[in-house]
Amino acid sequence: MLCGAKTRVANRGGLYQPRTRILRSSRRTGVDVRACSILALINSPEPHKELMQELSARMRHRGPDGHGYYGGETWGLAHERLAIMDPEGGKQPLWTEESAVVVNGEIYNFEELHERFKLPPSKTGSDSEVVLQMFEKMGPEMCQHLNGMFAFVAVSGDGERVCAARDHCGIKPLYMGRGENGETWFASELKAIVDQCTQIEEFPAGHYWTPESGLVRYYAPAWDDAETTRPTKGTDGVRAALDKAIRAQCMSDVPFGLLLSGGLDSAVVGTLLQPVLEELGQPFLTFSVGQAGSPDIVAARMMAEHWGTTHHEYLFTPEEAFAAIPEVVYHIETYEPELIRSAIPNYFLAKLTASTVKMVLTGEGSDELFGGYLYFRDAPSPEAFHSELRRIFHHLHNVNLQRADRMTMAHGLEARVPFLDPDVIAEVMAVNPEEKMILGSGSRDSGGRPEKNALRVLFEGEVPEAVLWRTKAMQCEGVGMNWVATLQSLCAAEVSDAEMQAAAETYPVNPPHTKEELYYRRLFEENYKGMDRFVHVWEGGCRAGGAEWKSAEYTREGLANTEQLSQGLGEAVTV
Repeated sequence: MLCGAKTRVANRGGLYQPRTRILRSSRRTGVDVRACSILALINSPEPHKELMQELSARMRHRGPDGHGYYGGETWGLAHERLAIMDPEGGKQPLWTEESAVVVNGEIYNFEELHERFKLPPSKTGSDSEVVLQMFEKMGPEMCQHLNGMFAFVAVSGDGERVCAARDHCGIKPLYMGRGENGETWFASELKAIVDQCTQIEEFPAGHYWTPESGLVRYYAPAWDDAETTRPTKGTDGVRAALDKAIRAQCMSDVPFGLLLSGGLDSAVVGTLLQPVLEELGQPFLTFSVGQAGSPDIVAARMMAEHWGTTHHEYLFTPEEAFAAIPEVVYHIETYEPELIRSAIPNYFLAKLTASTVKMVLTGEGSDELFGGYLYFRDAPSPEAFHSELRRIFHHLHNVNLQRADRMTMAHGLEARVPFLDPDVIAEVMAVNPEEKMILGSGSRDSGGRPEKNALRVLFEGEVPEAVLWRTKAMQCEGVGMNWVATLQSLCAAEVSDAEMQAAAETYPVNPPHTKEELYYRRLFEENYKGMDRFVHVWEGGCRAGGAEWKSAEYTREGLANTEQLSQGLGEAVTV
């Protein structure tokens, strides 16, 4: 086992210069790994190349390494690119004499698809080329065969055949709008088309669209059927499915990293990632964020020391967090308070990470599969537990995944989510919810069973006990137990009592309930006026508010008892 982590620390934006030698090695070669943005205009009397390039540039933070345009008489495609490999062959849009495509994301099973469907040899090193080939071969039916995180628009040369699609759970974003002349727009972010459309909607996850069919759901797993009998499987297949997903998502020809929160999920991903990196001959790079002495920082250091990683930290203050809010709201395109609180440290973390690598793995999605949030302690039955998992899973694209994508892409960084591989989802959601239930107080010391026990026991003896059995903390909680209260007071100081009294009249859609919420709302309106309907707001102001049961664990201001987050981590936790 490796030991002795090397730690680099960045405070208040002062990023270190890493001294680690970067090795270039991979089990695959010629793979174009990219994060990017797409913009498409369909059924337009004039494609307006110059306008599209200008609108696409609004998303250049997602792909600062290059941009491209390709179009026909009635359509146009634009792309901003973050390139890690194949700088020439992987440029987008991709096209043939027959059709063209723009893709945001990764198709992890592109090699398998080539073999299975006897596709012609690739002309580029881009996994995105398989989307173009599959579109030409079978049209929208291809979507059910794709394993990845993606949003794409494909169009035939004459503009008659069009297919747009978004991955199974909305890991990658996509918006769809109608222009005043009947044209159809697609964009990775709302900011690109907010002033071009008379009507805009979020493209739903797990759907494709054609002009003839409209929106069609292609991802309809058996576990998501309310009439299906309660799942009955055990956890025997979970680890193997997750290991396979992690290996598939290490598709890269340059070193990459792990976002290490110090929680269970990133510790599990890192445990399975370490042998893969050793096989590839690549360094183990980890990245964390928090206040000095916070639970996340302390626990992340434990894991970095355990693995012997080259560890990087960004330490922030509540005042720095407050100053970043306008930029965070602009990029995340929401005013939902719980999401913004979690996005702020994520923004700092992505800034730090992007100074070293262009891609990272994360532990996102585990809580929606295993029931990791603390309000699940009050679930009255296995049936209610599983029903709540289904509910919050379908909000992922508006919450965790929106935060993960927008905050990383604000700095040109790609985040991958192996827990949300379709096979991992299917395996975990087939587990009997009785095995996921939290028993007693949730404390092992008092004979209870904690949240995500079904996952924890799979890694006993491999993850240090203090981290393996650490209490679940959302990102806005683990980075510091008291900073949110300071942040809320700073926000409140920016809002007058008169403004608060008029809040419901000023904002009749989702009216703010606190000065913190009103402050975020004002910032949102500065950039996205009239776009209220795109913002997902939790019923009751927090995730737990929409559950079938009542829980005192969370309020609209956050976790009620933050002191529990330091349990098991010793005296090193100070904030």
